[in-house]
Amino acid sequence: MDGEPLNAKTAFLLTGEPRMGKTTMIKELVHHLGPDLCGGFYTEEITNSSDRIGFKCVSISGESVEIAHVESPSSTRIGRYGMDVEAFEDFAVNILEDALSSKKIIVIDEMGFMQMLSASFQKKVQEIICDHRIVLGTIPVESHPEIDKIKYQKEVSIIILNEFNRDVIPELLMKDVLKALEGK
Repeated sequence: MDGEPLNAKTAFLLTGEPRMGKTTMIKELVHHLGPDLCGGFYTEEITNSSDRIGFKCVSISGESVEIAHVESPSSTRIGRYGMDVEAFEDFAVNILEDALSSKKIIVIDEMGFMQMLSASFQKKVQEIICDHRIVLGTIPVESHPEIDKIKYQKEVSIIILNEFNRDVIPELLMKDVLKALEGK
């Protein structure tokens, strides 16, 4: 009714095996699109020499908070990591709220198993996608009830990243995001 095609995709979610370059690609796309258009966060590994020992959430503007660590005394465990769900919620949901008020592209890297421990984050992601906001994000390959709810929404385009296509995906994804921006 509003002139928008029924099959218009507005949420572009990269998926693929770990360490395939999903977050790196998100950062590159944000760099090319510019911080004036993009708001949200990405997730970075915390490493100790060559070992991954935790994760932190980093806003597009550079603020960060540690959300999981192997040495965390947290009772909320995901694999070997103790997750600080409250720190994640306080940071990520506020960053997404800020982005919604002033940015055209909402970056959500990642919508993963740790992040799904937060009901308020799940709710915020659903609101953003259902509101047809342009989303650039990452999501795991593996099935999970809350993650699957996101994957199968009509607004979502899942882009599978692998070693054979990761060099061509950025250009194609940039075109899709710009096309979605034009439609807004």
